Amino acid sequence: MTVKEPTPRASEMESERIENRKVVEQRIKRPGIVTKKMLIMSSMICGGIAFLLWAVLGFPQKSKNPVIFNNKTCSEDAIICPQSWNQINNNCFFQSEREKTWMDGQTKCTAHSGSLAIFNSKNEVESLMPYLGPSCYWIGLKMDSKSKLWIWTNGDVFSNWFSIDGSGECACMFQKGISSGNCSDARKYTCSRKGFCP
Repeated sequence: MTVKEPTPRASEMESERIENRKVVEQRIKRPGIVTKKMLIMSSMICGGIAFLLWAVLGFPQKSKNPVIFNNKTCSEDAIICPQSWNQINNNCFFQSEREKTWMDGQTKCTAHSGSLAIFNSKNEVESLMPYLGPSCYWIGLKMDSKSKLWIWTNGDVFSNWFSIDGSGECACMFQKGISSGNCSDARKYTCSRKGFCP
């Protein structure tokens, strides 16, 4: 005689299916220890790579002179200027199309690692003039209110090797010479910065 095993009831089978489903859902919702370790390791590797790139490329640049200029000298023919800047000797010059006050122009030039134009020779002044339009462009000369001396934006005293017309406190240049005006007037401006070696 064969003994039949009792068949599980439908409700028992249903509760077993529900338990199996819960186990599977828990495994999906909570990653295992191996998965957590992989996430932590990949995050650490990505963070390490990001830090190395930051260290090698030097971002953000906090110094006044970019690393590009350090300990590199090259001939005038090898000097490189940023796009849309004109090279004169070892310096680069940029002429704005927009008008700013003298101080706002200086701020814009500083953002491009330069200053309102500082000239080292009469040749630089005369070489830049043909690039200028009919406007008078702010340059990096401002009259000190106490001493009444013209001072370059780098702090050097102007040695009067060209004449400055007008009675303003801030200097500007145009195709035919150097003039001055009220520093709060909106004018185009010209920036200068050192060229760099490739």
